[in-house]
Amino acid sequence: MQPSRPVNLFLACTPLQVLNAAEARDRFHADDDNFLVVFHSPRSAKKQTRLAELADDAIDSRWTRTWNLKLTRLSQLLFPFTASRLRQQIGLCQCLYTGGFQTQQRHLLHSIPHQQLIVFDGGAGVLQTAVNSWRTQGTRQRRLKQLIPGQNTSLPDLSKARFFTSYALDMPAESIIPNDYRIFRTQVSGKLPVRDEVVFFSQPLQRDLGLNIDIDATIAAVLQYHKASRCRWILHPRETEGPADAEKLPFLAEFFGLREGYLPIAFATWMSSVARSLPAIYGRPVTCFDI
Repeated sequence: MQPSRPVNLFLACTPLQVLNAAEARDRFHADDDNFLVVFHSPRSAKKQTRLAELADDAIDSRWTRTWNLKLTRLSQLLFPFTASRLRQQIGLCQCLYTGGFQTQQRHLLHSIPHQQLIVFDGGAGVLQTAVNSWRTQGTRQRRLKQLIPGQNTSLPDLSKARFFTSYALDMPAESIIPNDYRIFRTQVSGKLPVRDEVVFFSQPLQRDLGLNIDIDATIAAVLQYHKASRCRWILHPRETEGPADAEKLPFLAEFFGLREGYLPIAFATWMSSVARSLPAIYGRPVTCFDI
């Protein structure tokens, strides 16, 4: 009888987290049993569908098994039972990766036995939550109100967690696993042609931060700075308005070169996480413009 293979569990709730989960899987656990749980938040139907489509597009066939969990009101009430079933099917994990700390993710972090907890990039906001908790662990831990019986929503102990990240965090080196997208880069075969344009990845700053942005002025600044003939404006999945020729990509930003078959002279944004991932993957600069 052959010994069972090590088991790893990855928790993701955004398309970027799915991508980073696959990067960690293929880099460290290629011969293991790897399970993926993707949470779909209860946003408006249109936005939820859009994010779900991007997440599905980023999921490949190399997962041992994948669960897509739609967080409706009923499914959230019944989540302790869902967590119990997952624990029975998965068992003890060598590594448990999480890209966030939503209520259901926290519950699984407490429910699924694991040897090592690893936090991976899901955007700077997720990392900031984890880093702040890591720094204050052991001094005071505030439990969230238990809204659902049998569901543990407290932030887990992160004092021994490690961080798989492309960000330069002010933490001890032994806590950091640098993510340079070395596995994803191998998919970029050959040298892609470069077009005379800048691709700008927009963000829902008015919705999220209440900021009014002069888009025309931003485009003018982008073209002047890079001396380009065109600015291709890409809306965020949660955005609905932009320039007349704005568009939404049917795939994650990190897949741009692979799917479009070319690269711009530069990428640009305000403060998106693509400022970290795209240079690592494609070697093209990303310019962050002032808000």
